[in-house]
Amino acid sequence: MDTVSTPHPLTVDEKKAAEAAFRGEPFDPQWSDAARAVYDGIRKAMGPRAALVADTGSEQPIKVFESEPTAQTDQVTEASHPPAMTREEAIQAGYLIDVTPIAQSMGLPVPVYLSKALWDFAITASHTLSEDQHASRIRDVLTALRLRLAMSRVASPAIEFPALLTFPPEPVPQLCPLYAIAMGDQTVPYSFTILLANEVSAIIRPTGN
Repeated sequence: MDTVSTPHPLTVDEKKAAEAAFRGEPFDPQWSDAARAVYDGIRKAMGPRAALVADTGSEQPIKVFESEPTAQTDQVTEASHPPAMTREEAIQAGYLIDVTPIAQSMGLPVPVYLSKALWDFAITASHTLSEDQHASRIRDVLTALRLRLAMSRVASPAIEFPALLTFPPEPVPQLCPLYAIAMGDQTVPYSFTILLANEVSAIIRPTGN
């Protein structure tokens, strides 16, 4: 039986605080303590990128690596970057796969997208699985995200979580490290993009011990 509760949506001032943090704008003292926690958490997670956003006035596109991933490592590897584009353009070009219908059927109330590298490696198991097996693996990934969200006390723009998946020919499930990046724009105010851990640029990953 599924006992995972639906992730609690951000309040109005928490959303405003998150947007302000992403844009490098100051915190409004009229917002709640919870909004302050969201704001501080995002600014801390952004690290050096927070200063970059504040200087430019707009967030730079998140860079991802098109590399051959492995389930055993999350080290960033050298690879080429896809061109900057809108979410719709990324979907049309095949860089993102929209799994929102499945996510909503599982209680995730926001749009969810998977990176092409994650799809190829984790969902298709490097194209070794038939299409009728893809949906269950998508659910495995989304269930892992829901579990991570249920345990999170403060909203964060970059959520690290593992998914337990099998990778043929090995019968034993392996932990696949993933990241869910909270993003938004004028057309979709809030969404999650899930990537392999080694796709995420070091600039938005934690630098502390």
